[in-house]
Amino acid sequence: MFRNLIFDWSGTLCDDLALTIEATNYVLTQYGREPLTTEAFRNEFQLPYPGYYAWKTPEARLEDLENLYRKAFDASATGVTLLPHARDFIRYCAASGIRCFILTSMDPKAFDSQVRALGLFPYFEHIHSGIHNKEEHIPLLMKQHGLRPEDTAFIGDMQHDIDAAHRVGITGIGVLTGYNNAQQLSASKPDFIVPDLAALKGLMLRAMAAPAPDEIRINGLEFSCCIGVPDEERAEPQRIRADIAFIPPLPPADMEDDIEHTIDYEALSRHLVALAQQQPVRLLETLAHRFARSIVEDFGARRACVELHKFILPDAASSSVRASYPAR
Repeated sequence: MFRNLIFDWSGTLCDDLALTIEATNYVLTQYGREPLTTEAFRNEFQLPYPGYYAWKTPEARLEDLENLYRKAFDASATGVTLLPHARDFIRYCAASGIRCFILTSMDPKAFDSQVRALGLFPYFEHIHSGIHNKEEHIPLLMKQHGLRPEDTAFIGDMQHDIDAAHRVGITGIGVLTGYNNAQQLSASKPDFIVPDLAALKGLMLRAMAAPAPDEIRINGLEFSCCIGVPDEERAEPQRIRADIAFIPPLPPADMEDDIEHTIDYEALSRHLVALAQQQPVRLLETLAHRFARSIVEDFGARRACVELHKFILPDAASSSVRASYPAR
């Protein structure tokens, strides 16, 4: 369903609402404002937060506000926890080969401390923290990591998250575990609203279980390359056979009998053979993964599955490896 997921942190993966309200109220009271109840905070707080504080405390400098907030945040004994289902969902993404990123307005130092303490740091390919305006930053994130809009979604709990997603044409998914309620999130017209990440996981699993889309196959592509664990095996080229299946960019019904709307099988075959012959590899698994990834990233397939056969075992017709990209 998605190859790339960008996550907000607070209210999406981490429950820090009580701590955030405590620190916010400390800031407000320093400027003579009344502290907020949880209900009042959820009703009025918005991102980007510089705009919110400019409305609440127009006389204050942003730098001073941030210093006060960090002081209260660091001194607080109020703990933070992962939201229910967050760990399971992140592990599901990792097992499914989904690239995961963080985009949060939280102070980088505070975020780093939280994400490591809660055990999620290893699951993210890259972290973008301390970002005041997500709408302005998402295009930079997409470009930096080579993310295609059609393969990417942003998951967040606030209107600003959904607006940021829609600005670059990616899917915006609202979760009702954080700061904004369903009515507030609906105002930004998210593509999906889910009560929590368990519901989103179920949605993604059902999408994967849907009838298989049309695919194209290249059967029995044979070539020679240097492959094998022992040095002496890699010294001489050996015969490899590839069975390849991939989902084209468009369904056949939409190709209009135009080769520009599909993938040139001959060009793809030449490319894969050249890829195999670029340099020796030890593992058939490595070559199969390179093939599948190249079919998607270099030729625009939506998904690819490659099975490679090697003819070296004396008592077997072949040994084979199958690799898919993105991984299920």
